[in-house]
Amino acid sequence: MAVVFPVKPVTVGPLVGHTTDTTVRLWGRGERPTASGGQFCYGVAQVLESGSTTPAQAAYFKLRPEDDFTGTVDFQGLRPGKPYAYRMGYFFSDVEQHLMLPALGLQLEGAISGVFRTARAPGSPEFSLVFGSCRHPTPGVEDGLPGVPERGDRIFGTILEQVEGGTPTDALLMVGDQIYADVRADDRTFAQYCARHRQAFIQPNLRRLMARVPTYMAMDDHEIADNWSMDRLNDPKLSEAERAANKGRFLSAIEAYRCYQVVHSPALKRVNEQGATNAITELWYTFQSGPAHFFVMDVRTERFNRAQPPQLISARQMQAVRAWMAAHKGELKFVVTAVPFYPDVKLGGLAMWERNDKWAGFMHQRQQLLDFMRDEGVRRTVFLSGDVHVSLWAELTSTSRPDFRAYSIISSAFNAPAFTPPEFIFEHTGILDGQADYVVSRHGGYTSASNFTRLTWKAPTLRVEVFERKGKRLHVSELNLDG
Repeated sequence: MAVVFPVKPVTVGPLVGHTTDTTVRLWGRGERPTASGGQFCYGVAQVLESGSTTPAQAAYFKLRPEDDFTGTVDFQGLRPGKPYAYRMGYFFSDVEQHLMLPALGLQLEGAISGVFRTARAPGSPEFSLVFGSCRHPTPGVEDGLPGVPERGDRIFGTILEQVEGGTPTDALLMVGDQIYADVRADDRTFAQYCARHRQAFIQPNLRRLMARVPTYMAMDDHEIADNWSMDRLNDPKLSEAERAANKGRFLSAIEAYRCYQVVHSPALKRVNEQGATNAITELWYTFQSGPAHFFVMDVRTERFNRAQPPQLISARQMQAVRAWMAAHKGELKFVVTAVPFYPDVKLGGLAMWERNDKWAGFMHQRQQLLDFMRDEGVRRTVFLSGDVHVSLWAELTSTSRPDFRAYSIISSAFNAPAFTPPEFIFEHTGILDGQADYVVSRHGGYTSASNFTRLTWKAPTLRVEVFERKGKRLHVSELNLDG
């Protein structure tokens, strides 16, 4: 007989993170222990076979104050493409974890229940994901206005309706600006950045969606500050006090980002060493879901605009993405880069800073990557990005190698601000600026409405569908990745 064990529902989450065909990573947040509750905060989770009421696996996990009481737990030995149920809660205790009753034998009273599906087997022929970016804040319940609906949360309800209606959805990819730490406030401390994440992640539709669909995230500037570059830590034009303030801001933002967006991703490596269970050596990471391979870039914490030539990603990350491309040369590949790889924007003069915030400002590295793809015969590559508050796709070809082809798909914004760029501002045809051998040959799917993009793969075709926030399909295209 199971022991009844009262727990509290997690205050943020639960969130289904990195999921393979045999494993799942679950994330949740507890709360600061009360004076009478016990000095430690623990999470507890159980995974159940579909249709069963008896847990198949269970585990405790620590929720530490230095992590804003967030944490993750991993389960292994699952079966590919199968539905599972789970329960998660938290509690306070003075007892060390190794002295607790086995979590498998507990009846968790008060826990939140959820469901997820493991990834398809690597050899599967089909795959589908939803992606987007930029949940721009609007006045609503986040601001303590209960009579005003949260417009920014509506789109996640639409995605959830598709999922619950039976549309296969293997992953949710959020490619930047999950929070806007510098809009309507100017966050600078760890507590402020964490509070901003909590406000965003407890919105009901988004919360329910992330509790069901494996969710992956990438950083863009508003996780720190607008148009962030690491130059702000050593810019000689800034005073010593300004540089110190920027360093404090950066460290606070990255620590909050780690707690809320990194630890449920593959960037966290489980190490079987005491005190080294949350090893994170870089913010970029790779993963596979079914037939699709992903490289999620870090285009913010390694960028130096003042370097000669300007650097968007480190040499180590460049080497890693090239090695990853070579290892999966003819397979379906998605390169996730928060800022657009191309097309570029037609801006100059005082607005050149906006153009240079994208890959257009780092032509040397873009050339390196494109030349490698062309010369090594890397096929079936799609760049996914956000940032610019519009959605569109574009095809890139090579004049010297007719069989070269790459695609860029931009999906933004989940919740669009008042101003969005017009279509003519993008260089969506003609020679790619600074790269004479590459031509943007065709494009489509432009929209400036709040939207998300669904990608569905059935070799060799990638189906691109753009939906507005209430569910109306705005655009559909079928791209043959083999030409």
